[in-house]
Amino acid sequence: MKMSHLITLTSTLLCFIFSVQASESVAVKRIQLDTKVVLNGHVEAISESTVSAQVNAKVKKIHVDVDDQVAIGKVLIELDNSELKAQLAKANASLKVAQANANQANSEYNRLKELTSNSFVSENDMTKASSALEVAKANISLAKAQIAEVKQQLTYTKVIAPYSGVVTARHIEVGETAKFGQAMLSGFAVNQNRLIVHVPNSLVSDIDANKSLLAQTSQGNWTELTNLTIAPNLDKDTHTLLVRANINKDSFNQRPGSFIKVAVKTDPRSALVVPISSVFNQGDLSAVIVKLGEHHVLRQVVLGDSDDQNIEVLSGLTEKDSVVRFGAKFLASQTK
Repeated sequence: MKMSHLITLTSTLLCFIFSVQASESVAVKRIQLDTKVVLNGHVEAISESTVSAQVNAKVKKIHVDVDDQVAIGKVLIELDNSELKAQLAKANASLKVAQANANQANSEYNRLKELTSNSFVSENDMTKASSALEVAKANISLAKAQIAEVKQQLTYTKVIAPYSGVVTARHIEVGETAKFGQAMLSGFAVNQNRLIVHVPNSLVSDIDANKSLLAQTSQGNWTELTNLTIAPNLDKDTHTLLVRANINKDSFNQRPGSFIKVAVKTDPRSALVVPISSVFNQGDLSAVIVKLGEHHVLRQVVLGDSDDQNIEVLSGLTEKDSVVRFGAKFLASQTK
């Protein structure tokens, strides 16, 4: 019995607290609110590139296709390397010949050098032997350089992903011969995006003054971006200023090419505001609960800009009015 009374008392107390909180009223106030000019920006991948052939060779295998996600270091395309392998074998053979010639030239030089002490060899013969030895050593260096060059070219027969990303285009097919510099695949890096916006000439001074932009996140909230890269000059055709800002994937999950709402803050202005929590929707209309003495009335309002806590009221209220802080909660409590 006591437990039943305790539960009833607790429930009554909670209802009373909820009712008091829901009916709490605040005065409509006038504040200085930042004016926002809304523009359209778009998302662009920071790393976007096209891989090209670095050797002339036939395409042997293509391991990826358009829209495939690839990890850094993954083999994308394999080119036929049989011709380069033959060149490598030839270069290795040339190195052996050069080494043999160098050994022979070195032996001849040492033999003549011993005979020189007995005056059996002329100075001219010694000069020729020394030159022959230097040429033989140079041929070894040349052969080694050719081997290194061919080995480097062999690495180019496997086209590797330079970063983790998504393939957006394929420019070559299996069986085709890739020419040096020919485009083969295009793609962009995932989770590394930036915002691009072209700011009109009339707002350039505001960008220069604030060094920031407001951007609408995937959740619909406005967030301030301060890591701006501002072009030094305006486009001569559009008379707009290019502004870029890196964005993180957590707040902006839009894909490259997507539009994002961007706003430029201009001079603050006087605005009539109420707490955002006081406003609720009735169908297509926005409304608040106005307190008139001991009574409450529903009133339609026209809304404007907002900040983190307040929202501008363009019509429907005056500075003398007071509104319920939690409009939706109050309305729900009255309908029970």
